Amino acid sequence: MLAEKDKLQFLQKTILFSEIPEAELKAISQIATEVAYPAGSMLFEEGDEGDSLYLIVDGKVSIIKADTEVILLDEKGYCLGEIALIDNKPRSATAKTVRPTQFLRITRNDFYNAMAREPQIGLGLFRVLNEKIRRDLEVQMNAIRKDIAQEESMRLAAEVQQSLLPNQEISHPRVSTAGYCQPANSVGGDYYDYLELTENRVAIFIGDVMGHGYHSAMVAAMTKSCLQTQIRFDASVPEVMKAITRVTEEDSQAFIYMTCCYLIIHPDNRLEYANAGHPQMLLYRAEPNSGNGEGKEPLELESSFLPVGISIFQPPAQYHSTEMAWHPGDLLVLYSDGITEAFNPNAEMYGLERLKALISKNRHLSPEVIKSEILSDLQAYQQGESTNDDITLVVAKFR
Repeated sequence: MLAEKDKLQFLQKTILFSEIPEAELKAISQIATEVAYPAGSMLFEEGDEGDSLYLIVDGKVSIIKADTEVILLDEKGYCLGEIALIDNKPRSATAKTVRPTQFLRITRNDFYNAMAREPQIGLGLFRVLNEKIRRDLEVQMNAIRKDIAQEESMRLAAEVQQSLLPNQEISHPRVSTAGYCQPANSVGGDYYDYLELTENRVAIFIGDVMGHGYHSAMVAAMTKSCLQTQIRFDASVPEVMKAITRVTEEDSQAFIYMTCCYLIIHPDNRLEYANAGHPQMLLYRAEPNSGNGEGKEPLELESSFLPVGISIFQPPAQYHSTEMAWHPGDLLVLYSDGITEAFNPNAEMYGLERLKALISKNRHLSPEVIKSEILSDLQAYQQGESTNDDITLVVAKFR
C-alpha cells in the first residue's frame, strides 16, 4: 500500500493532476483507491460500462482491440479508461494485465465531483487526451511507415523473382517450349528455367519451394544461382541435383525443402532426368499413323527421390538419372501442384485426371496454345476462387 505522502507525490507527477493545488490534490488522493491485479487479470472488457478510470502505479497492461493486442503500457501514471468515463459510452477496448499490476482507481461520480470543485482537473484531462492523440498518431505513422517499407521489400522481391524466370522460350532445332509462373502472393517459391548446355543439349528445371513467401523466393533465387554455376563445371543430372540439395540443406537459414525436376534433352533423341518429390512429368507420345490410339495416355515420369532438403533427417540421397527416348512430335508437360490442387467454390480439386484429359485433347497444338488452354480451363474451373498456391507450367514439344 502507498503511504499518503507517496500517493500525493505519485498523483502530482501524473499528466492528469500535475496542475492541481495541493489542498485539492489531498482530496483527490482520498478518493483514489488502490487496487492490485495478478498477471492475466481483465481490468475491463470492450463493451463494458465505463465506471472508473485507472492510473498505473506499477506493472504492465495490454490493450486489446477486436481480439488483437494493439499496445503494451507500463508507464507509471498512465491513465486508462477516461474516455468511457467522460462520454458515458461502453469501453472501446479491453485492458488486461500482463504482469502483477497496481493501480489507483477513481470512480465516475468521485471524478465528476472533483472536477466540479477544481476546474484545473478538466485542463489535466485535456492534456491527457492531447497526449494520447499525439501518441496514437505516432503509432499509426510508424505502422504506416512499416507497411510501406514491407510493401517496398515485397515489391523488390517480386521483381527479383520475375527476373529469375527465362525471358524467352527455348530456341532449339529439337524442341520448342512455353512456360508460365504465377505466385499465389506477391512473391512465391515456384521457379522454372531453361539452360543451354554444351554439345547442343538443353536442360529444363522446375522447382517448388515449401511455402510461397519471401523466404521461399530467396531459396528459389539461390537455386538459380546454383544452377548457373554448376552447369559450367558439370551439368550432369546427379551433380546438379547434389548441388541443389546443398543449397537447401546448407545455405538455408531455416528448415525448408523443395520438390524439383531436372531434365536434359540430348540431340540424339535421349531424355535424361531426375524427379525429387515433384508431381510426375507427363510425356505424351506422338500420335501413331496407324490410328490405333496407342499413346493417348501419357507416360508419367514419377519421382524417384525425396524432395531436396528432406535428407537432413536421413542419409544423403544418391542421385542417378533415368533415361528414355523421345520422338519427334512427343509432348512433355511439367507443372507444379498449384494446378492440380486448385479448388473450385465447391472445394473440389482440379485434379490430375482433368489435366491429363485436357492435354490429350490439345496435344496436336503448339506449346503456347496448350499452355493457354490449360490456364484458361483452370481459371474457368475455379470460378473466381482464390489461388492458394503458386502455379507453374512448362510445355515442351519435340521436333
